[in-house]
Amino acid sequence: MLQNFTRLPRAENAQISGVIMTKKAPLTLVQGPIATLPEPPSSLGEAGLALWRSIQAQYGICDAGGLAILEQACGATDRITEYRTIINQQGAVIVTKSGIKEHPLVKHETAQRALVGRLISRLGLDIEALRPTPGRPPQGFGWVPPER
Repeated sequence: MLQNFTRLPRAENAQISGVIMTKKAPLTLVQGPIATLPEPPSSLGEAGLALWRSIQAQYGICDAGGLAILEQACGATDRITEYRTIINQQGAVIVTKSGIKEHPLVKHETAQRALVGRLISRLGLDIEALRPTPGRPPQGFGWVPPER
């Protein structure tokens, strides 16, 4: 049931059964304002700034609510770094009149880490990205004899 088709000569505009086919126009560069990512707040330290840039590079958060949450998460990251520096200098435990106790900043550091986790979750960034294929990678099915 093959039909004999003939090649039509290439033309800029060809009309086949009432439909005009035209050659595609070349792509052009669009001029105008380009959406830019907001600058990080000047109050952020090194760790907070690194988190800000990392999240903005991957997700490009631009809405006011998202930016406020991101700023809080980055500020908390800076505090975590400060607390960890002090704990590393003074030790995780301190000696008091009543004996050895945990450094008070350990609890604050833990609370700030939990806050960052909740804020990241509030932004919706804790969900794993979709995979191109569902489930595990394919493996052998059933019993496979040992290799000799």
